[in-house]
Amino acid sequence: MANITKFMGQFRGGTRPNRFRVILTYPGLVGSPNVQDEIVVTAASIPESTIGRIDVPYMGRTIPLPGTRQFPDWTISVTNDTTFSHRNAFEKWLNALNAHEGNTQATLDTRALMATLDVAQLDLNSDNVLKNYKFYNAFPTNLSPIDLSYSNNDQLSSFSVTFAYSHWGANTTT
Repeated sequence: MANITKFMGQFRGGTRPNRFRVILTYPGLVGSPNVQDEIVVTAASIPESTIGRIDVPYMGRTIPLPGTRQFPDWTISVTNDTTFSHRNAFEKWLNALNAHEGNTQATLDTRALMATLDVAQLDLNSDNVLKNYKFYNAFPTNLSPIDLSYSNNDQLSSFSVTFAYSHWGANTTT
């Protein structure tokens, strides 16, 4: 039989998915938006952890072996402000990666076009960081459209940005 007292004695509370902070570090040639990230980034995720699988056939069976680590793309949702501050920065960043008209990159130093992104899970009461993740060598690969419609009353416009990155680390991962 379940014992509620034992459960309550061992349960230390849970994290809330709406308590998070995202900090975007833009490359120098892009500049920083005039609105803080934690105000306009309305959705993000803690990164996925995936190890590839190598299937080795052996005597009519398949033996799974661990393969290489895989880093799936990371996506955030952003509320658009009236100055288009973040939208403009992402458009400029993507244009620096590959220009719309010239099919050129803004600099030969690809590292200058990459950034470190940060997402943190916060506690319920005081915005203390419970766990922090950093995405290294990140750059945007997709900037979603902003859908416009006369029927979209009582809502703010938003868009999503998808990033590729080389790897991630957490404050508890070495």
